[in-house]
Amino acid sequence: MNDLPLPARLDIDQIVEHSFKDLHVKGFDYLCLQRSPEETIKLYFFDGDVSAMPEVVAPHDHRYDFETYVAAGAVENVWFRRSLVDDVGEVFNWFEYNTPLNGGNGFTFAGEEILYEANRYRFTNGESYYMQADDLHTIRIAGNETVLMLVQFEDIRPLDKPTSTFFKGNAPSLDGLYNKFTADEVIAKLRQFEQRTGITFRKTWIRDAA
Repeated sequence: MNDLPLPARLDIDQIVEHSFKDLHVKGFDYLCLQRSPEETIKLYFFDGDVSAMPEVVAPHDHRYDFETYVAAGAVENVWFRRSLVDDVGEVFNWFEYNTPLNGGNGFTFAGEEILYEANRYRFTNGESYYMQADDLHTIRIAGNETVLMLVQFEDIRPLDKPTSTFFKGNAPSLDGLYNKFTADEVIAKLRQFEQRTGITFRKTWIRDAA
């Protein structure tokens, strides 16, 4: 697979600044390859046991539209919709979410919503799907050593407006998540990407000499 819209060059120090280990849950790592108000390119690595994690995150929406590419492995995208009748769907606790990555305080309870699963589709290596900011979804990693690439477009919802996340119970603790990479760890992740996908871009790496 060699048609991913990857950046022409990678600044390791910029990647270190904007990337995190254990982004939503343990074992789900995130490299930000390129960031701008118009377009941000990210890699997501899942390195745990797929059978131990049926779904990576709870149903949620986003600040932005985005396209997800399966660079290696497989993923199921699960779409949810709000139900207008009590006998269709399940009751979820609704939380407003202000991400700590932008200085927010995490989850705030906002009420209850009835959601139902509208669609579920499996995407494998080389496939992609597009999501709008207000789409509700979650993902299920469907293959070990899965790598996803996400192209995030400009914000539709401003940073000071929360997104929504839905849980069956209480919101989880964020303690122990959002850990930083070192430069050497970033380089190791990039090599892991190359090994899993067969795509080589190490000659485009740059680092601050300081």
